[in-house]
Amino acid sequence: MKTFQLLVVFLTAFAYYPSAFSHGEDQPGPNGGSIQMPGAFHTEAVVISKNELKIFLLDMDWKNPTVNDSSVSATFQTKTKFEGKCEKNENAFLCTFDKTVDLNKKGKLIVSSTREKQVGNKAEYKTPLKVWKK
Repeated sequence: MKTFQLLVVFLTAFAYYPSAFSHGEDQPGPNGGSIQMPGAFHTEAVVISKNELKIFLLDMDWKNPTVNDSSVSATFQTKTKFEGKCEKNENAFLCTFDKTVDLNKKGKLIVSSTREKQVGNKAEYKTPLKVWKK
């Protein structure tokens, strides 16, 4: 009976508090962006302008952004698919899309990344990305 009660408590907690089991995706990243965990690292997406964003590759503790031995590709998908051009910046990747793209519109941002030779899965962000209050 106790096992059954424990199972009910666990399932109830999971159903009502799914964010308690997330990897921090319900909180702002250290740069004020949205977080995803595509592997043994985190990606943080920060919109800079309507057609530009920065992607930070962070460690498991949301620290130490790096571009060394790393790469990023980004696609923005609405009814049409747009490929971004991502270039290494000081500690992040700056991804620029066609001038007709508006990252503040409803769609999906798909980020493929490798952090220090660790290949991650695709990270999918729903747009518009959440704006975090500081």
